Amino acid sequence: MTETESGDRIAGGALIGAAALSMLTMAHHPDSIAAGALIGIVHGVMILVVGIMTFGFAHFAGRQGLGRPALLAGLVAYAIGALANIGAGTLNGFVAPAIATHQPALSHDLFDLVWAMNQALARLGVVAVGVAYALWSLTLGRRHKVTALLGLVAGGVPALLLIGGVIDMHLHPAIFVYAAQALWAVLIGWLLLGGRLESRQDDGN
Repeated sequence: MTETESGDRIAGGALIGAAALSMLTMAHHPDSIAAGALIGIVHGVMILVVGIMTFGFAHFAGRQGLGRPALLAGLVAYAIGALANIGAGTLNGFVAPAIATHQPALSHDLFDLVWAMNQALARLGVVAVGVAYALWSLTLGRRHKVTALLGLVAGGVPALLLIGGVIDMHLHPAIFVYAAQALWAVLIGWLLLGGRLESRQDDGN
């Protein structure tokens, strides 16, 4: 096995594993800050998932060729989304519980602020990841038309629904959004794992 094949398998397995872990974790997401330690565990795992996904997609973009502007722009957009998602998870998973524990007298106003920041970051994350998926989908080429189309849907539909105010990032809509994004991560992971993605690193188009 070549170094490239090994890297593809590791990145592909990381994307598939992280996608599965994200859905398992969201299924146990508490709907109240009174959930105790569980809220920190869930958000801590989701932050880990973001890191694993970023690794997998960074390999995918590099494998396709970061000399191609759309791929590099997609990676930048994904990085913005990853940072936004980490921020949102940190606020809800750790900042809000700390306020409830240490500043109960101020909790109402602070919770409103933390919640507003969480929602803003979560929306930014969805839109940025949607942009990344769209850019990457447009670079996949004729061999992967179905995967490209699904990428446009998985990235574009949740982002447009959010921008249009049709959905928000409360728990149940968030599960829908992250499930759509996870599905495309699985598809890219499967292509990498099976060695089905041709390298275009020397292609400047």
